[in-house]
Parts: sequence; structure tokens; C-alpha cells
Amino acid sequence: MAHLPPRLAWRDVRRAIDAIGATTPVDVRDRAVLLLLATTGIRNGELRAIRLRDIDWRTGEVFVRRTKGKRDRVVPLLAETGAALADYILRARPKVDSPYLFLSFTPPVGPFKSAAPVSRIVRKRLRHVGVELGRVAGAHLLRHSLATQLVGQRRPINEVADLLGHRSINTTALYVKVATSQLADVALPFPGGAA
Repeated sequence: MAHLPPRLAWRDVRRAIDAIGATTPVDVRDRAVLLLLATTGIRNGELRAIRLRDIDWRTGEVFVRRTKGKRDRVVPLLAETGAALADYILRARPKVDSPYLFLSFTPPVGPFKSAAPVSRIVRKRLRHVGVELGRVAGAHLLRHSLATQLVGQRRPINEVADLLGHRSINTTALYVKVATSQLADVALPFPGGAA
């Protein structure tokens, strides 16, 4: 299990999302942030770069710019995530002239300028439901958790790689390490019988 990225059990990710109320604009925004991170596996910088025009409501897709590999890609927008984004845009997003989807409520209101605010949102929401956090606890923790969840559901590794925007299947293959029960299903019997 060397070099296995930190990850959460999917039930913990789900608990954190479900515990966010919809009473304040910050709650509505934070729920949309967590859902988008957890269901698409996008990175912190990719989330901060999303503009309102990057959401295709008809096809249920989000255009992701400025990826780590300097390539743009499209990720699916699940119905629950789309509803949370629409709720944020219609009810909670500050009424300022900014093309960016997610905005800070701290003056001056505008797009997140660094990774720190997004990581704080993730940590705050996970701690709120009692999730023990290690050294890595930001958007990437949700990305690793999604990849692990998808591999656990036996999704094709190339599909997971495409979603995460990995150029090499080898980068995604490290998530197979967590699928030990699946590896046991394909293991061949020991030659010569049991030792």
C-alpha cells in the first residue's frame, strides 16, 4: 500500500455533504463546492477557474480549463450537483459582475485567489461531521476518495483516468491498490495446492 494517496470512506464524504444546510448563502455555496469536487474529481485550481459559461445545463457537463496537464476537458454534471449549483447561482451567489462561478463572501467579494479558501471549506465541512483529518485535507482528498470509490465500484480504469484528466493510465492505476477484494477475485490458485 506504499504511495497510496490519502482518501476517505465514501460514507464520510456523503455525510459531510448531507450535513450542510441550506440556510445561509455560505452553506449553499459550500454544498455546491463539495458536491462538484466529490462528484467530478476536479482539482482545486480547476474549480477556481470555472466560469458561469463553462456549465452546459442542457448536456449536463462542465468544461474544465487550466488543467494540470495544460489540457481542457469536460466532466459530467450529476443531477444532484447541478441542482446544488443552480441553487447557489440563483439564491446565494453574490450579485457582482464576475465571470467566475464560485466567489468569496469576504470583502472584496470576488473569485477565490488561491487554493487556501477552497481547502478551508473542505476541512471545515469534514470536521463538522467528525471526520479525522490527516496532513492532506483539501480538494485533493475528495478527488482521491472519488477515484477510490469508482475503482471499488469496478468502473473501468480508463473511464476513471478520463474523468480525472490523467494522461497516463499508470497514474490512475495506483487506485487499484485499494481494490484488494477485487484482486482476490482474479487471483490464480497457488501451483501445487495450498502450502
